[in-house]
Amino acid sequence: MKRIFSFFLCLAVIFLGSQTLPAASKDQPSRKASSSKKTSQNSRNVKKKAVEPVEKAAIVNVPSADVFASDSTTSERVSEVLLGDEIRVLKESAEWVYVTIPSQKNYGGWIMKKNVSFSTDGAPFRDKSFVSVKNAKTRLIFSDGSYLNVYAGTRLPVVHKNGGRYEVIIPDGSTGFLPAESAWLDDELAGRELTTRDILDAAKFRGSEYKWGGITSGGMDCSGFVYTVFRIHGILLKRDSYLQAEEGEIVPPDELKVGDLVFFKSAKSGRINHVGIYIGGGDFIHSSRSKQGVAVSSLSDEMYKKSFVAARRVMNLMGKSSQM
Repeated sequence: MKRIFSFFLCLAVIFLGSQTLPAASKDQPSRKASSSKKTSQNSRNVKKKAVEPVEKAAIVNVPSADVFASDSTTSERVSEVLLGDEIRVLKESAEWVYVTIPSQKNYGGWIMKKNVSFSTDGAPFRDKSFVSVKNAKTRLIFSDGSYLNVYAGTRLPVVHKNGGRYEVIIPDGSTGFLPAESAWLDDELAGRELTTRDILDAAKFRGSEYKWGGITSGGMDCSGFVYTVFRIHGILLKRDSYLQAEEGEIVPPDELKVGDLVFFKSAKSGRINHVGIYIGGGDFIHSSRSKQGVAVSSLSDEMYKKSFVAARRVMNLMGKSSQM
């Protein structure tokens, strides 16, 4: 089992950068302000436990884990991480770790320690390929008939392909099986070109609930939805909408193509606080709190016409941003 953990550890180290992004503000500042107020009130009443500075690698060991702005479940949920994600631990307390997340371009936040696994020795299994889940959600089935629901973007090492399924390794060292049609090998992903059909396939998330900080079909916010759609296809974007507005190339509004990101600003602050994916015909798909989840809207709608601020093309990042 230690050798399996070591495999994940060494892979994680490859991607650890020196820069730590702060737990950035989310996509709708009004909600953050409310959450921050609640956090400050709680912090006055709770005695903080000692936090030790460390620097080591860890692996997420649950299907999805919340990432918080501070070491409290009452603080703002800023993101999620997925089973098998490599993370860099910078601080550690009895129950929490502060991490940066390479797959989210070193986005930072706090994760409950029970949701990660550590390792300290060994060398990686360099002969292993990885497989990434492309379905919104699928079952990882174990030999005893039990299963875990895992989400789009989950990436795990493959033992081999057995008929119509992949046998994969999870962080506790055991193996399970993913249906072959629900995932693809990184080698296959590296050789693909992102197409209009791939982008339109984002509709498979339609109906997923809105969840502040979420990146899965169990609930996602606007930038989490965009992040996941592109992560599935091997393009890693920054985590929040205003950070995603730094990616790719600027696109004039009259030159929009399917797959371009469209950004909107807050009427109060003038700051980017929402993002969607253009799907043609003047429409875009996005995760919207007002629509209670992933839905299609029109750029000609009055509220979006007034708040539209920019568009960026990120499909050209295919091949420049490795899956991990």
